[in-house]
Amino acid sequence: MSRTAIKKAAIVIPARNEEGRIGACLTALAGQSTVQVSVILMVNNTTDRTSGVARDTAARFGLDLTVLERELAPHKGVGSARKSGCDHALRNMPDLQFLLTTDADCIVAPDWIARNLAHLQTVDAVCGKVDLIAGEADTLDGMDPHLAELEGIYRALVQDIYARHAPGCVDIADTHGEAAGASLAFTRTAYLDVGGFAQVRCGEDRRIVRELRTAGCKVCHADDVKVQASCRLTGRAAGGMSDALMARISGMDYLIDDCLPSANWLVRQACGKTLGPWPPHVPARFRLHVQDLPRHIEILENFENSERLISASIVRAAATPCSHLGMPAPDKGSAIALADSDPQTCRAPEERMSRAVGTTAWSPTSVTSTFWQSSK
Repeated sequence: MSRTAIKKAAIVIPARNEEGRIGACLTALAGQSTVQVSVILMVNNTTDRTSGVARDTAARFGLDLTVLERELAPHKGVGSARKSGCDHALRNMPDLQFLLTTDADCIVAPDWIARNLAHLQTVDAVCGKVDLIAGEADTLDGMDPHLAELEGIYRALVQDIYARHAPGCVDIADTHGEAAGASLAFTRTAYLDVGGFAQVRCGEDRRIVRELRTAGCKVCHADDVKVQASCRLTGRAAGGMSDALMARISGMDYLIDDCLPSANWLVRQACGKTLGPWPPHVPARFRLHVQDLPRHIEILENFENSERLISASIVRAAATPCSHLGMPAPDKGSAIALADSDPQTCRAPEERMSRAVGTTAWSPTSVTSTFWQSSK
């Protein structure tokens, strides 16, 4: 009798009415799956042949697949589905060490499993990079490239300030910085330490990454862990990628990604050294309209330029044997001098932005590079 293969990793995929895409999703995994990896498909509130297509695909490619079928309450959604799949793996896989997750409308890269597991040897969680399925990019034809560029510029500025001023966030510098459910991976210990995915309708992906950072876990935003996502305009989660795509191609003055705070709030928190973990969440009443971005970009650029001038003056002072001021230099990266010299930049917003957690939205970083940079 042969010994049952030890399963060390589980890949959890939530799915609802995905018969048209689940085959491609599982085929991409089957091409790289090993005997140590098991796939758990969490099918919820489905009226089509998602389960049947999934089982047929698994049988054709020899994929170790478990299909769970559930009916979730109306107030529950992808967060509950993802958590249920992970809970099943934790209960039924005694040798489980790693939990990975993607979405049913995604196609992972040929080395997606291997790259995730390689990173998890040294970190607690891995956030992969999400691109668009190349053949569906014509969905963007109605999108204003100037507005997309503005949001991309603003996102880069916000991320840079978090990398330099938020505790434990230096790792996001020069990375995609995203935390999308389309590509997340965790060690078993880290996942359990924060209680797993929240049972919410949307936004469980960024939420768990915030909780991991708050708990002191090491998170990697890996550019070499790649997934392609669909560009469909009829989505499965309210407030997800499809809704955001619709807003961006409709010509509306849409709300930008809800991980991008206003410039005044951001600078105030940076000056006060009170930034929380990345990625932030902006409550609905504080979200920015894309048409307002030029002035917010200007505020953050002025803030960064002022910081560079301060940093340069500190370096010059340190190189001088005796400072003519006779005063100790401020800590490297300090923004206190900036707050005094530029009160407009550090002005408090009309209302203090709360730290509430809720849904997330998609955001492009540019029209010429990575298109999909945010969670569903």
